[in-house]
Amino acid sequence: MSGFITSLASALTQGSVFALIALGFLLIYRATGVVNFAQGDLVTLGAYLSYWAYHDLELTLLSSWLLAVAIMFVVGVALERFAYAPIRTRSEHTVVIATLGAAMVIRASIAIWQDTSPKFSPDPFNGEIMELAGARIPYQNLLVIGATVVIVAGTLLLVGRTGFGRSIRALAADRGAASLVGIPVSRVSMLAFGLSSALAGVAGVLIAPTQALTVDLGFGPMLFAFAAAVLVGLGRIGAVLLGAVAIGIAQYVVGRYVFPDFRDLYPFILMLAVLAIRPRGLLGEQVGRRV
Repeated sequence: MSGFITSLASALTQGSVFALIALGFLLIYRATGVVNFAQGDLVTLGAYLSYWAYHDLELTLLSSWLLAVAIMFVVGVALERFAYAPIRTRSEHTVVIATLGAAMVIRASIAIWQDTSPKFSPDPFNGEIMELAGARIPYQNLLVIGATVVIVAGTLLLVGRTGFGRSIRALAADRGAASLVGIPVSRVSMLAFGLSSALAGVAGVLIAPTQALTVDLGFGPMLFAFAAAVLVGLGRIGAVLLGAVAIGIAQYVVGRYVFPDFRDLYPFILMLAVLAIRPRGLLGEQVGRRV
């Protein structure tokens, strides 16, 4: 029983990280119709910024996290201005390639700035754990899960109850029509990129205490987050937590009992199986094309 609880806790923790990254994917996709493959390296950058703020600026751990997320918002706006806005009328493939190029620039910049040797961020709970039915669950994992639930709920309120959210929904339905009725398309795109980058920053600072910091820290989680977003449908922000948890369970719970050596394959097998039956994902909806 303790083994199952441990696996489930790992699934929920990693699923929470995937949800934060996938949420960033979906915000940009609904605002622009483009998938931003720099998201994983933005996670890495957020983790390194918190490390830098704590060790070099000697801020408190909480202050270093908040500063990192604030800087990440600015980085996201800059990314939109330099990597998306100049080519937004080009083909979607061109824009996606530009995001991949931006990812490589971010990764190389981190390597030059902090070098490639592993770094270690402090654990706010000093390694303390909670015991549940014999399972040992780090308090940091509980923080990741709790923070994700709050952030996902807050994002849903932002998208569902504010003018920014109405603009995002209008762009998702028909970007051209939204522009004609006076919605500030460029501003909404900048805010979407900024919020998406900030979410990546949150994911980065939350996972930083759980493992060594390396320049490819965010790449693996980005792939699983993309699988989670595709699983439920790229238009469905509200279902992102469901998809992310499903990916986490496939990887950590199923992967514990069925051929553990192949556990990293199970999320993508699940994604492909769903897409074979429902090409738009389990809860997919049509999203307007970028113009």
